[in-house]
Amino acid sequence: MNKPLSRLALAGLLACALCACQDKAAPAGAPGAAERVFLNGAIYTADAGQRSFPAMAISGDTILFVGGADAVGEWIGDETIVTDLQGKRVLPGLHDSHVHPVETIRIEKCDLQGEPLNLAGLADFVAACRQRMAIPDGEWLIVKNWNFSEGNTPADGLRTVRAALDRASADYPVLLENTDSHHFAANSAGLNEARNSNGERVGLSAATLAVYFSDLAPYIGLDAGGEPNGELHETAYQRLGVSRAELINLPALIPEAGQMPVWFNSRGITSLLDAAFYPELAPVYDSLVEQDALSLRVTLAQHYEPGDFANENGVVDMQAIMARARVTREKYAAVENIKADQLKFFVDGVLEGNPFSTPPGLPNGAQLKDFYQPIFELDSQSGELSLAGYVDPDSKACTALQARAQEPPGQSEIAEFVATNGFYPVQCRRSSGVTSQPVATIRRFLAAAIAEDFSVHFHAIGDRAVRVATDLIASVTPDTPATNRHSIAHAQLVDPNDVRRIAALKIPVVFTFSWAIRDFSYDSTVIPFVDRIDSLQDMYNPANYAIKQAYPARSILDAGGVLAAGSDAPVISDDPMPFENIEKAVTRNNGTGAFNPGEGIAILDAIDAYTINGARMMRQDDLTGSLAPGKKADFIIIDRDIIALAEQGKVDEVSSTSVLETWFNGNLVYRKAP
Repeated sequence: MNKPLSRLALAGLLACALCACQDKAAPAGAPGAAERVFLNGAIYTADAGQRSFPAMAISGDTILFVGGADAVGEWIGDETIVTDLQGKRVLPGLHDSHVHPVETIRIEKCDLQGEPLNLAGLADFVAACRQRMAIPDGEWLIVKNWNFSEGNTPADGLRTVRAALDRASADYPVLLENTDSHHFAANSAGLNEARNSNGERVGLSAATLAVYFSDLAPYIGLDAGGEPNGELHETAYQRLGVSRAELINLPALIPEAGQMPVWFNSRGITSLLDAAFYPELAPVYDSLVEQDALSLRVTLAQHYEPGDFANENGVVDMQAIMARARVTREKYAAVENIKADQLKFFVDGVLEGNPFSTPPGLPNGAQLKDFYQPIFELDSQSGELSLAGYVDPDSKACTALQARAQEPPGQSEIAEFVATNGFYPVQCRRSSGVTSQPVATIRRFLAAAIAEDFSVHFHAIGDRAVRVATDLIASVTPDTPATNRHSIAHAQLVDPNDVRRIAALKIPVVFTFSWAIRDFSYDSTVIPFVDRIDSLQDMYNPANYAIKQAYPARSILDAGGVLAAGSDAPVISDDPMPFENIEKAVTRNNGTGAFNPGEGIAILDAIDAYTINGARMMRQDDLTGSLAPGKKADFIIIDRDIIALAEQGKVDEVSSTSVLETWFNGNLVYRKAP
């Protein structure tokens, strides 16, 4: 029922309304008639007591009352529209605290959709795209959503992704982009586009890596002969002359900007943090503002590549970055529902190595301990990967190699070394990954940001990267805030000591909870490099560091910390799937066994991560994040009571939740079609 009711007509309805809790909260002064009243519901407030009530009253964009059924009658006048929720669960509008919303817009593109293909299949797919997309001569073919961690196995004589892409396109440049935008791959024509600091096209090879691109060494995959195998990681693709705007096909996105708020509203999301707002993305938001179509509260975490502001000695001009950031903040200060008061900084890269490359590629994320050098074997018939052992960097073979002159071994020497030892010379090296910039540079960045009143959102994956971010935030946090203004995203591995420090500093940690599950193919790219294990079947031994310390949500919460939630869409999927994330926050299980189940959290805490804690992290909890008088009327109505499901032991049904209605600023902005 959704129609005006008089007080007398309402009397019978109130008699049977839910009234389990008689508490009420109302603004000061005598109540008047509300525009809308919702009753007979299960309205979760996300308040400090994690309470639910049956009734809520709103007028305009503001909540007037949340409380018991007996008291809501005071807010109902002759023109009040009363909605009987019929027991439906209501939540505050969801906050996606780490997402790349512009890139969820759907446009025509060459899209692998994460499908794992062997190298021959990859070559065929890219060749077909080359024909279908009719790319003009000299322009790049950008292939989206390549699956770096699954597939890519040798086939039909192809042993590297470079060789596969060369088969697909010998003359025109091709760039694959992994689903997470941290891994890329190019063909020979693309690698030949690499330019040095003088703008001269010198190509990317073993020789030019040593002369012009030594800073890229941790981010370039190599084949057995030391030549680039096509793999590029992090922002190395930009050295090939591919701009960010070209990578995302910005001209095609702008006309489709209206998709973005509709898509997120349909998933119950009313607030989000654009986790890497590049200046190139501004026209998309400007288009939404011009159309008056932004039914989202958007916080922009502005991102500027430090290298773009470095002088010839590598010193980054922080004031130049802050000047650009101030202009963007001031531009959007006058725009309703957009603010640009955060900055993004990548402390490190990612923890995925490549078991299928020859030799296996190490992760580049920053770790406290050296990565292990696993020796993998691939069954040519079944395509099954196995772990044959580990390289001992203190072995006689490695010690002798390290003692020799600095010149790299030649092809014949490499072949002889492999034949004798069963592994490659490069596997003797020790590496604990890298931070994207020297710690001193990150410290200067944070100091400059604070001087300009910006919060900083740190991307930190490895445990050393998390420690760097924690150390720096600690150095600028003199007191204990209710919620620290600076935050950490991902935190894939966290040392136990840093768990306690993060909690004490009240640093919001944004987890993508749907990643905290068992995924054998993906885990094979991480766990064997972090833990020395006997076989891939031993990856989930609960004693493994990579298991114990992965996404330690419960440990942070129990220590008094602040958990937020972010989808990181379009990574894995362009669907932000908040209810999938809420379910996995509790279960950490996708049906193949729980991934460190002790780190699962309760359903109410998972909802709070998506509501009030996200609002606190975005510094807008005075407006939204919970349902309370005086706050904005941002809320959603869903098709099942996810709190009751969890209490009944049916939490695995939470991921199937659909949003029936989304309300933003007191307006219905989405209703599910019948």
